[in-house]
Amino acid sequence: MPTFVEDFAGLLLKEPRYNVKIVNSENCDYADTALNSKNCYYTFGAFHSEMLFYSRYSRNCNSCSDMTFSFECEWCYDCVACNKCYSCDYCRYCSNCAHIAFCEDCTGCKDCLGCIGMYQRQYCIFNTQLTKEEYARRLGEFDLNNPHHRQLIKKRVEELKCTTPILGIHQTQTENCTGENLVQAKNAHMCFDAYDLEDCGYCIEVNSLKNCYDMTVNFKTQESYQCIHCPLCYNCNFCYHADGCSDSEYCAHSSNLHDCFGCVYLKDKQFYILNLPYSEMEYHEKVAEIKAELLAAGMYNLNPYFISPYEQGRLATESDPAIQFKNF
Repeated sequence: MPTFVEDFAGLLLKEPRYNVKIVNSENCDYADTALNSKNCYYTFGAFHSEMLFYSRYSRNCNSCSDMTFSFECEWCYDCVACNKCYSCDYCRYCSNCAHIAFCEDCTGCKDCLGCIGMYQRQYCIFNTQLTKEEYARRLGEFDLNNPHHRQLIKKRVEELKCTTPILGIHQTQTENCTGENLVQAKNAHMCFDAYDLEDCGYCIEVNSLKNCYDMTVNFKTQESYQCIHCPLCYNCNFCYHADGCSDSEYCAHSSNLHDCFGCVYLKDKQFYILNLPYSEMEYHEKVAEIKAELLAAGMYNLNPYFISPYEQGRLATESDPAIQFKNF
């Protein structure tokens, strides 16, 4: 096994890792990956949001709870992939709607209950058009705070789905894309829960990426490959929780690194390998040597992150012919 893998594994285990990532946020102690947010609780991926509770990967949401991949929503509850909605509950894939509940694939609707695939409609219940007075009377028959009533509504909606066409994929303003929940994307292949992408593939929960592949929870990153939680990066590969880095590989829990390789818990450094400084010429020569070793061992990938001390000893034993012969 390459020496780099052993040394890198040692650096990863050298210091405790932070448990949550909170950037420029206030009162978000029980949230993770919170950016420019305030008063968020048990939310994972809160961006520019306030009073967002029990939610995941939502942006510009205020006074909402139990939201997933929703944007610019306010006073909403238990919604998935909803955009620019106000006072909507139990909705899926709705946009520009207000005062609706248990609706799916609706756009520009308001004052609706249990509707599927409606466009710019008002005063509808289970896809049936009503007058304002009829809607108020029928709505009064349901108590959304009653679990039994909610179950009856859900059952009626599921029955309605059997007779109403439903979108197979949900993409908005996309071109030449495959995947689900894509917004403003071009040439994105097998990407999910993402927006503002161009020439990307196999990405999930990302935004504002260009020429990136195999990325998870990244934003405003370009020309990068197999990175996790690495915002504002350029030309980085195999990085984990690295912020604002460029031309670097195998960097973790670090920020503002340039031309670094295998560095952990560093900040504002350049031409470092395994946390040690090098001259520019020495750096490039050493990196080329390490890459050649990793490629020869089939480990120029994310595998070095998953090598435990036990695994180090096992691989070293398997690679030593003398030890193999003795064991035989």
